[in-house]
Amino acid sequence: MCGSVNQVVMIYLLVFLVWVAFSLAGPKIVVEDAWVRDVPPVARTTAVFMKIRNLGDEEDTLLKVISPVAERAEIHETIAEEGVMKMRPVDRLAIPPGSTVYLRPMGKHIMLMGLKDTLNRVGKVRLVLIFEKSGRIVVEAPVRKADRR
Repeated sequence: MCGSVNQVVMIYLLVFLVWVAFSLAGPKIVVEDAWVRDVPPVARTTAVFMKIRNLGDEEDTLLKVISPVAERAEIHETIAEEGVMKMRPVDRLAIPPGSTVYLRPMGKHIMLMGLKDTLNRVGKVRLVLIFEKSGRIVVEAPVRKADRR
């Protein structure tokens, strides 16, 4: 009897350890300090900035962003080309393990295009970030002036 109880305890312990190992593996995405640049009421586009941290041991990739305040959202980067700063869309944004990717002015950022409402009326913008491995992460980003970081 005692031997079979020990076997059951050992099986439960083994299952628990496997569960812990799997739950700790892979990407662990954390989004921090998200904010949306306030724009005049007539503007149809704005930019979103944030920090995306991967606390895990596996790379993840931001594939898409959705927001109810815009017709579409795109991941962009700012580059210098022949002495001129230009923005261009990128298909995806890699978040390496153990790193932080900064989305900030004059760098990588998210563009919200076809704004459906004035941002100062909204106050906060809901964003759904879709990652290859982590799935959907919902973020509420306050609207604020560009000089307030």
